[in-house]
Amino acid sequence: MSVDEVLKALDPAREVRQWPSVPPLDWATVAGGPAPAPAPGPGPGPGRWRRRALVGAVVASAAAVVGGMVIVQVTGPSAPVYAATPPPLQLQYAGAAPPARDELLRLAAAIESAPAGAPSAGRFSFVQVGQWSLDFSSGRGRTEVAMVPQLISTWRATDGSGKVATVSLDRADVGERPDVQGLIAAAARGNAEVDTYAAGQMGAVVAEPVPTDVDALERALYAHQPRSNGPQSAVRAVADLYRNNAVDQDVRVAALRYLARADGVLLRGTVTDRIGRPGLAVSVDSDKGTRDLLVIDRRTGLLLAYESMFLRRPERLPVKVPAVFVYVLYLDQDRRDKTS
Repeated sequence: MSVDEVLKALDPAREVRQWPSVPPLDWATVAGGPAPAPAPGPGPGPGRWRRRALVGAVVASAAAVVGGMVIVQVTGPSAPVYAATPPPLQLQYAGAAPPARDELLRLAAAIESAPAGAPSAGRFSFVQVGQWSLDFSSGRGRTEVAMVPQLISTWRATDGSGKVATVSLDRADVGERPDVQGLIAAAARGNAEVDTYAAGQMGAVVAEPVPTDVDALERALYAHQPRSNGPQSAVRAVADLYRNNAVDQDVRVAALRYLARADGVLLRGTVTDRIGRPGLAVSVDSDKGTRDLLVIDRRTGLLLAYESMFLRRPERLPVKVPAVFVYVLYLDQDRRDKTS
């Protein structure tokens, strides 16, 4: 599996357009080979931060772990250095896991029979997520590798207009644990990179109104994440849907039934996410050595968290497996009249 294939499938920062400025990285020195293709969207220009999720084997003469960050010198004799990644979540069924179909259908039936809350109103579908992804930056002859936190807020109207505001933070800004209030407070002090879109410019995972019929939703989600890419497509499509749309009760039910009929979705049981919220976990292990995992609130059917990890170390990636590559915490969703 090539590095480009890994990143194309797992890149968690599709919304991000710009990155902080630091001196450029000499990729050949760090990775011993050519740089991978740029990420989707405008690439980094001269003097910009080369935002790329650990693509290449890092060689070094010394490395220090400081607050979860690996600081790697890129000169001197070769020696393996591994990035610090967060521990995997504690799964109820960590080994042989049963199919998730029956549990997902039971949850869908329970959510469907629950009293529906008052529908939210507003021009914009609003979603806010906290995201931690394995990134590197470079400067002064060294590469810094860390799980970089971001707060991403998305407003999208049915006509394809809207806004995405992304605040990228230093690890030191929010401490060692993924504390949401600390993340939001730090983001409020930071400078958001804001992209605004006129009507028709902002793409959608699924156009609104999102289908509540499971067959129609399945067609829409597989149009976004093709079934031919493997069984992980279903899990990733649901994760993407929740990143871009405020999902009402009927859509949650349809999404659970969609997952129940997808191939390869395994039950991981009761799991607590990284900010202490309990939920039902399901996952798909791909034949390319990755695991995609969802944590779903049993009370509401809402998605609480999505994680992607390497079960098998890809060539040239300096990680010890199992290695969490990215995790997303779904913090808020509703409908709003303004993008502020």
